[in-house]
Amino acid sequence: MNNEEIGVEEQSEQTSLGEGSDIAADNNVNIAGRGESQAVDKALLDSIPVSISVELGRKRLKISELMELKRGAVVPLDSLAGEPLQVFVNDTLLAKGDIVLIDEKYGIKLTHIVPKTERLKSSD
Repeated sequence: MNNEEIGVEEQSEQTSLGEGSDIAADNNVNIAGRGESQAVDKALLDSIPVSISVELGRKRLKISELMELKRGAVVPLDSLAGEPLQVFVNDTLLAKGDIVLIDEKYGIKLTHIVPKTERLKSSD
C-alpha cells in the first residue's frame, strides 16, 4: 500500500465511526479530563448499564390535585397528538421518535438524534 491508499483507508475508518467520534482505532475511548487525556477500554464502557425512558408528555400537578384523581380520571399532557416522543438516556434527552408496535409490545422508531452540542447544553 502506498501512503495515498493508507490515508484513504484511515479516513474511511474515521467516517464509519462517526464524525467527531472519540473512539480510537485500538478500541480505547479518549475521555477528556481536567486538561489531560485518558484512555478507557471500550469493553468497559460497553458493560455499563444505562437507563432509557420514553416520554409522551408532562403535566405538573399540585399534591391536592393529585389526591383528587380517581380511577378513570384523564390527565391532559402538554404534548400535542402526533408530536414525536422524547427518548432520554440517564435523564438526558438523546432522541425523538414515533411509537411502533413490535410483536404486541411497544417500541420507538428514532426520527431525530439530538446533536451532541445540544445534549451538553441541556445537562449543564
